[in-house]
Amino acid sequence: MLKVRRAVLLIALITLYSGCYHYHMRANGDKVNSSYFRKTLTSSVSAKDTFVVPPAQSGSPGNSGLPSSADCKANGLYEVGITSSWKYAAGTVFSFGKWSRVKVEWLCAKEPPVIGPTSPGAARQPAAPVETTPATSRPRNIGVDGFSRRTVHSFFWGGLQQNLLPPAPSGRSDTPASCKSMRQVKLPMNYGSSLITVFTAGIWSPMRVTWQCFETPTAASPAPGAALSRTVPSFSYWGGSHVFR
Repeated sequence: MLKVRRAVLLIALITLYSGCYHYHMRANGDKVNSSYFRKTLTSSVSAKDTFVVPPAQSGSPGNSGLPSSADCKANGLYEVGITSSWKYAAGTVFSFGKWSRVKVEWLCAKEPPVIGPTSPGAARQPAAPVETTPATSRPRNIGVDGFSRRTVHSFFWGGLQQNLLPPAPSGRSDTPASCKSMRQVKLPMNYGSSLITVFTAGIWSPMRVTWQCFETPTAASPAPGAALSRTVPSFSYWGGSHVFR
């Protein structure tokens, strides 16, 4: 019986320490690079810290270890992947929120084609900042700062994983698929989410994500005669994927 208990304990420890949660957010544009930029973000200051993608040092190769193109200033982000684990959640919980870590990877979005003649040496004008709209007219999960907010969930040590992927939603719902590209993605470190991950032994792991579109959406409603799309939660699991309708 002692050997059986040790074997069960070993399996449980391997499951907890190897269980990773991979969340993916994708806009509906096109990617410009096929290889991901990768960075491990670590904070040892406060549980209220927010990780930002792309990281602030992305454009400085000497400081970040990344090429200057990793800042995606040309046209924002096409896709962002976020990897966390039970170990990281436990570190946040047992340090009382003083230590947090997350791994991120991202792809830049392709710049839209320029139509019409351009003068030699003309620089591309930066996109206008996202305008804030009254709370009565903007989607429910968009804040006054122009950032959209969602909580994504992972179950069974990453076996069932929620992602924010196209197709774009309609109505008052919002996902990154509403953007041609994302200007920035923020990952607020939430102590409560880490507690849930640790005390459910990794069976349930929620994560808060926020993002801002690179350009202000131009259409609040579909054109006449256009087919309406609806939001469908996308989950991936071991060996395949499933979309709930």
